[in-house]
This record gives sequence, structure tokens and C-alpha cells, in this order.
Amino acid sequence: MAPVPNGTYTITRPPEQLLTLEDGSSQPKTPVFLLPPTGNPGEQEWQLEKLSNGNYTIRNLRSETHLSYDGDAEMNKPVVGYPEPREWALYQGAQPYAFHVVVPGGPVDGVELALDLSLLRIFPPRIALRPLDISNQRQAWTFRSME
Repeated sequence: MAPVPNGTYTITRPPEQLLTLEDGSSQPKTPVFLLPPTGNPGEQEWQLEKLSNGNYTIRNLRSETHLSYDGDAEMNKPVVGYPEPREWALYQGAQPYAFHVVVPGGPVDGVELALDLSLLRIFPPRIALRPLDISNQRQAWTFRSME
């Protein structure tokens, strides 16, 4: 497990694309997007909290909803903002402060699932559960502390 301290972070991918829960998204099941900096306070800031079992919860500061998905983990399931916390495992990537954000508890249908870009070719790009590819640097997320 990755030693990421509790705190507030932006969660990014090159080139400066940030995990985003847009303004007005306090409604449950609002899609999570990958966008350049929006300049709207809190939309792209996430509170990380480490649990006693080593997993994490990730909560959006603006909407007060958690990074989650509806029901059980399945391949290609959209990642959304949800009122109840969802646990995530962080696997260290090849770069410093880079981590794969993974559904804990082992393989689902033979594969581990991680946060990645949805296969939907729409704008703005959405986030979905995709097969974990630990060797794919583009699948890792960089956590930048806001504190």
C-alpha cells in the first residue's frame, strides 16, 4: 500500500488534466471528469483519508461527495460523486507521488479494476473502472498536496 498522508490533493494526469467534480454536482451520481484547471474552488480538490485497513476514501471538497460508483464494481462502470464513502486502494506507480487508484478486494471477473478514462469518446472525458495495468504509466495518477 502507498503511504499517502491524509490531506487535500489535486489528482492529476499529464498534461495538467485534473480529476474534476463540476460545480453544482452535489447531486448523487454526478459523473467525474478529467479536465484542465477550472479555477473553481474545490471542484478539483480532494480530501484523502486513510482508513485503519490501509485503504482510502476520497471526498470532493466542493460537492462534499465521495469518489465512487453505483452498486458493485464492474468493468467500464462510470465513476461518480456519491454521498457515501467508497474505499480505494492506492498502488505505487513508477513515478514519485504517482499511484494507481484501485478497487480493493482483489480481481473482479479475473481483473483488478482501477480509475481510468472511460471508453466513451465524449467531452469532457469521463472516468470509469478499467482493468488495472500496473505497467501503464498513463493509468497512474499524481497526488499533489494543497497544504
